[in-house]
Amino acid sequence: MDPNVPLSKAQSPSKLDDIAKMRNIPYQEAMGSLMYASIGMRPDITFAVSTVAQFLENPGIVDWEAVKHIFCYLKGTRNISLVYGDKKEDLQGWVDADGASQDHRRAISGYMFIVDGGAVSWTSKKQEIVTLSTTEAEYVAATHAAKEAVWLRHLFGEIFPASSEINNVMHLHSDNKSAIALATGSGQYHA
Repeated sequence: MDPNVPLSKAQSPSKLDDIAKMRNIPYQEAMGSLMYASIGMRPDITFAVSTVAQFLENPGIVDWEAVKHIFCYLKGTRNISLVYGDKKEDLQGWVDADGASQDHRRAISGYMFIVDGGAVSWTSKKQEIVTLSTTEAEYVAATHAAKEAVWLRHLFGEIFPASSEINNVMHLHSDNKSAIALATGSGQYHA
């Protein structure tokens, strides 16, 4: 996504001529293809796809340009792939939230879990609650990621019962010091 082009419902067409022009553009079909790619094999586009999917009811030209931008990105990165087993690493997770920068005033949470160099689980979605600070938004995101981590450890424990490595301590990486302090109880909480 181009960070210099914010998308909002205010950009959706309101005049009948503009709405009619957008009816000839295959926005919904393009979104279906992008969602399929995001869910099945391209976690790197998940945030962008979830952002432009918010405008399915009444997309505007700016939204269509953002969709085309995602397709250009996919075309430019088609030779890049996830490789499983390239590295020997235990389950690791990364989590982040964007605060409340969207029109809907809810943070967007995202996480990704990797085993042996390849992504095995990922998501990017709007939080169900309105948080009062970036720390809260990051903490909510970390909570959802931790639940996924517990589920993944149980799943891998069932699939690979002899492997004690999978059941070791798992690292969940976050970039927000206040949320980390809140989660670990270190007492260095900064709102």
